[in-house]
Amino acid sequence: MIQLQPNDYFKVTDILNAVQFNNYFARAVVLHHIKGKIYVDRTENPRVFYIYHPYGMSLLLGDYTSIDFKNDFRNYCLNTDENRDKADWLQVYPFEWNAVIEEIANSTSMVVELYERVNFKLNREKYDTFRKTIELKNWEIVATTAEVFESMPGTVVPRFFWDSAMDFVKNSKGFTLFVDNQPVSTAFASFLIGDILEIGIQTVDGLYGKGYSALSCCKLIDYCIENNFEPIWSCKKDNIGSVKLAQKLGFEVVRIGTYYKINY
Repeated sequence: MIQLQPNDYFKVTDILNAVQFNNYFARAVVLHHIKGKIYVDRTENPRVFYIYHPYGMSLLLGDYTSIDFKNDFRNYCLNTDENRDKADWLQVYPFEWNAVIEEIANSTSMVVELYERVNFKLNREKYDTFRKTIELKNWEIVATTAEVFESMPGTVVPRFFWDSAMDFVKNSKGFTLFVDNQPVSTAFASFLIGDILEIGIQTVDGLYGKGYSALSCCKLIDYCIENNFEPIWSCKKDNIGSVKLAQKLGFEVVRIGTYYKINY
């Protein structure tokens, strides 16, 4: 695989536009919202693209018949050059790439785990009904600051989706709920592409089940409504907590698709 130079990221635009499922993590890389990587089969008129977001998410798309790229990608999955330092969460387009990934897995000792990912869209009527049960003015919920960006613990936090605190404060949006002067839940834009805002949510370990996540999410969804952004939601199907929270807030499933964990 050949690493594409950032000023050539536009070369993936046409084929990326053809992808029907949620691919905003890939678009964030292509649009230079975060420093990811793109690999191709060739620099001139590339036909295959592998887009890697530093959170560990990736998208493989293009010509699934390219033998050379298949071999290169096989070596990448096996980490023969030690380019990977964690698992990849891989989606593919078109569907025929699934057979390629399964072939790689079956022909090696590499363990590939199959998962399903759920894409949600907000049902405004359902959200409005739920929102009437919430009184945000009774809580301290403020715009997420650079300090919270740097210090908020967890695995789904702004610093994993934006290059810096300055970048986040300038180009994204988030809201943090404080209890006893301590940040306990942050809802933020993990991706903000055009008028689409994908929600990321993190509540401090040990404080689940208290409704904090819903409170901070409501604040962010209200912001979206007031500023003409469309809030969306995505998560693993087996992430029961995230699925239930999405549905509680009024999000509805619009797609369930396969993706792979390429173990490290």
